[in-house]
Amino acid sequence: MASIYIGLLFLAIAVAVKFYPGLLAGYNSMSNRDKENAQANGLPTFASIVFGVMGVISIGGYLASIWLDRPSLSNISILVTIVGMIVMVVFGNLLTNRQSR
Repeated sequence: MASIYIGLLFLAIAVAVKFYPGLLAGYNSMSNRDKENAQANGLPTFASIVFGVMGVISIGGYLASIWLDRPSLSNISILVTIVGMIVMVVFGNLLTNRQSR
């Protein structure tokens, strides 16, 4: 049941980051030029999509664990969190540092 709560939390964060990009770590400490560059490259949209996918996978993993009678699958939210944050850091830095035209 904790995976559902974690998934719902990820979905809520996805919506919040889309409308309030200042919630992203390090976004407020960027210069105005870097913020505009990150906005133009779609950093808030990317972060929102990643958090949304993380939420859907967490909830889907819990439902799959019930459907397959494998309670060990319900702990997939830990793996989803680790992989999602790695993707967010690597590709988020690429979007932030890439120069927009």
